[in-house]
Amino acid sequence: SSSRGRGGGIRWDNSNSQYGVLGAWMATDAGLKPSTGSLYWELMRDHWLRTQRPDGGWGYTDFQESNGSMTAAGVATLFVVLDRLHAGNMREARGLQAAIDNGLDWLGREFTTDNPRGNSQWRYYYLYGVERVGRASGFKYFRRVNWFREGARYLLKHQHDDGHWAGTSGGMSDTVNTAYALMFLCHGRAPLLFNKLEFGSDWNGKLRDVAGLTWMAQQSLERLLNWQIVHLDGPLDDLFDAPVLYLYGTSEVMFSNAQVQKLREYCLRGGMIYAVAGENSTVFVDAIEQLARRAFPEYRTRPIHDDHPLVSGRVQYPIKDPPFMIEVHNGVRTLMILSTRDVADAWNRHHRKGKGQRDFRLGLNVYLYATDKAYKRSRLETIELPRESAEIKRTVQIGRIRYDGTWDVEPYGWTRLRTYLHNETGTRLLVTSGVRLDRDDLIEQFRVLHMTGTEAFDLSAAEREGLRKFLSSGGTLLADAAGGSRSFLQAFEREMQVALGGKPRVLPESSPILTGQGIDNSWDLSLSGLKRAALGWTGNREYPPIKAFALGRRWAVVYSPIDVSVGLLGTEVFGCRGFDDYGALQVLRNLILYANLPAVEKARLYDAR
Repeated sequence: SSSRGRGGGIRWDNSNSQYGVLGAWMATDAGLKPSTGSLYWELMRDHWLRTQRPDGGWGYTDFQESNGSMTAAGVATLFVVLDRLHAGNMREARGLQAAIDNGLDWLGREFTTDNPRGNSQWRYYYLYGVERVGRASGFKYFRRVNWFREGARYLLKHQHDDGHWAGTSGGMSDTVNTAYALMFLCHGRAPLLFNKLEFGSDWNGKLRDVAGLTWMAQQSLERLLNWQIVHLDGPLDDLFDAPVLYLYGTSEVMFSNAQVQKLREYCLRGGMIYAVAGENSTVFVDAIEQLARRAFPEYRTRPIHDDHPLVSGRVQYPIKDPPFMIEVHNGVRTLMILSTRDVADAWNRHHRKGKGQRDFRLGLNVYLYATDKAYKRSRLETIELPRESAEIKRTVQIGRIRYDGTWDVEPYGWTRLRTYLHNETGTRLLVTSGVRLDRDDLIEQFRVLHMTGTEAFDLSAAEREGLRKFLSSGGTLLADAAGGSRSFLQAFEREMQVALGGKPRVLPESSPILTGQGIDNSWDLSLSGLKRAALGWTGNREYPPIKAFALGRRWAVVYSPIDVSVGLLGTEVFGCRGFDDYGALQVLRNLILYANLPAVEKARLYDAR
């Protein structure tokens, strides 16, 4: 980073200094250590603190004003120094943290995609520095600007048709600028391990906890990962960037009703909250338990025992002497987890041996549990399906059956299904939830019903009679065993045999319900995917073994023995035997389109099977 000038003095610049640090950063990540030990990082700290300008930024040298590329270099470097030099005692690093905050303030004030206050020829070099800052700091926004979205938009706009980005003056060739652009996009879009929630007064009491856990996860999974900080006053979509929302604190924290509702919606739409009581704080534990009661009054908290996948080794690592943890579970997946021990202390200190290794492994288990070990969604990707313009070809009104049991499984999945059917098939789906089988006007109001659940159930005599009338009058019942519940499946088949008197059959592989042939806008289900726990379920069949009960010359009841309802959410669920996100949408697409056909068409397709 320095050399002898003509006059014999030391010549240095912050650009070369940054690249020395980046090289040392990658080397130490690979397990190498500087021969000078901590002295190297102390020299880096002292240099960058000394050369920070009064406005919070950095210039190329002492004599140049602050600019974007050098300020990004300074902030990223100080984050590396913070982790390498002060991970064991953050209190020693207050001056360093103040310098980082001042640098981030400068970027927040000045951020553009074109190297603010600097030469635009270095804009790709600058964007790579921005990505380093975003990755190290966890910030999704510089002030109110989403740095990755804006940077990606700029780069995609300026990419040439053959894939390269043009060179600029000053030795930045096509190859160099293309490399910088690709590093920004590839590193910046990496999947997120956790979102860290900024809330309360001491949410960042362990400044580098998630950064440390992310580093360990990358080493263990051999996969590039990111993390970020989010706020409850931001858009809900920010929370869905990551599969886990991480909460840390030591003191009492109160959430407003609006904040509780946002956290509830995040979880019910597929997310999971992981809260850690800093310094083993009982006050924080009480506050999170109160949050659980307010957000999920319909579910009770329950302790996590040694046979839970999170600690038993079924997810990844068996955890000896785990902290006492409680969870909120909706019958198919975990919505919240609370650790009463401060496992984040080891992450923050980068203590990866002994008890520290246990706590790192528990954090990694949480991520793998929340993603069923299959999470691949990158930044900017979302489980939400944007509504597109489509010509409406049909309207289907469907009733979701309410019975004495767990009938209302993952209701938000139906919102996603409505959008999918609108976009892909031009179907307007009208969904009514909580429909009773014993209502007098069932067949007048609905031609299609859907039923699901997670446990055994019994229908009343009135419900059985209502079901018989509905089916004998031409109605069609669709169903699935949520989460792959065998107890629900057995109860469902028993009730259908009572109602119809026959036995279920596996649809032949030539069935139009499976192949899509003969049903307008349907899908070839041989192309539909399965979740990890259901792999091998189809055996040697090309098509999934969907089952049905016949009534005359039609299939009156069509159902999946494995999960569809949970899959509609678009999220991964550990141990869920069912179709994957698009597979679930495709199965219900075919079933609903079939159920909506007139009786004569159903008879024709039944005869052609």
